[in-house]
Amino acid sequence: MDYGRKKVIMKKSKKDEKCPACYPEYLDGKKVVKKMDLTNMGKNANMGFTRDDSQTATRLLDKNWSPLIVRKYQMLGWPLFIGIICDANLNDLDTVVYELTEEAQKNGFLNGNIQDVRNYCGFLSDGIVNHYNSIKRGCAEGVMVCWYVDKMWCSSAYGDLMVHEKCVAEFYHIVNTLPHI
Repeated sequence: MDYGRKKVIMKKSKKDEKCPACYPEYLDGKKVVKKMDLTNMGKNANMGFTRDDSQTATRLLDKNWSPLIVRKYQMLGWPLFIGIICDANLNDLDTVVYELTEEAQKNGFLNGNIQDVRNYCGFLSDGIVNHYNSIKRGCAEGVMVCWYVDKMWCSSAYGDLMVHEKCVAEFYHIVNTLPHI
């Protein structure tokens, strides 16, 4: 896959097949260290400030270490909001979103019609969930992708951000606050 930098040769594994934004383990045929240390799980979770979470898919008693975040992007000139509740380190979220967007463009999901917008939001939602769940199974508890495009709002939700009213309300309160900051 080509992400706009040196040609990346992906090592074939189940993790790589799940999400095009997963980190390459091989660059130009040579094994390299991953771009980001993804050991924010287990005994290394949050620099040791929380309990070892390696026995469960999500943190059971330290939920305050996995708050909802909402990130705003400009995609093709229109506002895109992504909310995520996840135990994993989210420092790579921007990279994941932009790489998935490039992949969506290659797949023809951004051709200027209503169904393409729907496909893009679903593709982004699935890709984000698959990426973080490839780090630790089940750690992406909720994802919401919302894109406003010329008099149209499209959303794609997963997990807690699809089924729990409190989580959805918190997401939309944050989205409503962002333009006023």
